[in-house]
Amino acid sequence: MLPGIICSAVIIGVLIYFIDWNVLKEALKNCSLKLFLILFALQTLSFFFRGMAWRTILEDLPSPLNAFFTISEGYLLNLLPLRLGEIGRSVIMGGLINRSPFYVFTTVILERVFDLLITLIFLLITIPMLSAANFSATIYYVLFGVMILGIILMFWIASHQQQFMDFLQKIIKPDTKIGKFVLPKVKLLLSGMGILTQPKRFLIWLFWILATWACWIATLQVGMREFFPQLPFWAGLFTQGIGALGGAIPSAPAGIGVVEGAYVVAMGFFGIDQSSSLAFGLVMHAVAIVTPIIWGLIGFSAQGLKLTEVFTNTMNRDLSKE
Repeated sequence: MLPGIICSAVIIGVLIYFIDWNVLKEALKNCSLKLFLILFALQTLSFFFRGMAWRTILEDLPSPLNAFFTISEGYLLNLLPLRLGEIGRSVIMGGLINRSPFYVFTTVILERVFDLLITLIFLLITIPMLSAANFSATIYYVLFGVMILGIILMFWIASHQQQFMDFLQKIIKPDTKIGKFVLPKVKLLLSGMGILTQPKRFLIWLFWILATWACWIATLQVGMREFFPQLPFWAGLFTQGIGALGGAIPSAPAGIGVVEGAYVVAMGFFGIDQSSSLAFGLVMHAVAIVTPIIWGLIGFSAQGLKLTEVFTNTMNRDLSKE
């Protein structure tokens, strides 16, 4: 936790040093109750869509409501120390559908891989618009090429799992200590990628993933229209990408400071002052915190779980032994 706390403290200190409190206060007036409720509704809808995507990859085993609540619980756990959301929701869902938490966790990994791909696409599309001719096109060709090759490789491995395992066993001997530990986990990981070999189910899953991102984009665009109506649509995509990368940086619980700092950095490319950018970041981050708290707590209650017990059990859970 210490590196994250230090990182958040440094960023908060920098933000406090540069902001104008009067400008910040004035900018916050752009956030009305109506705006907050609209953003909350869009975030809620994104949780439902993400739950439907997860339900699809889990072969429709959880109910839509359980998928929605478990997704919300995962985002709530991500607000707490150690960011245990992905592991926590895997453990919860594993118990609900009677599947190994590690297997469920492999489906979360696939989900996050596609989130990363979408984030990179946003940045690759918008950075040239931002920098115009100052950026070399070569780097984009290379990055797009690497990304496409990565996607092709991922689909190939999912479709030729036994061949990949045979190749891996030539490198890692099955009868060694490492082999006995690694190979079963890789095999289980590949089973979570099985949806890539089922075109119909994959397209349904991808539809819900893209619907989730559409809600996230809409959330940011609605907020941006209130704070900075002069900015073009693609500015929201760029900010979405920077925000996603910023959220991955080690931070204090709930990403305090780091998320706001990411918004300030992104808005700075468009000439927005730090104080107004911080006000925008505070509102967007507040919605991202309030939404999972409300639905996550309701979910824990509906599923007969206790947040403190789930957090403790998840913290002490070793998925490598699942």
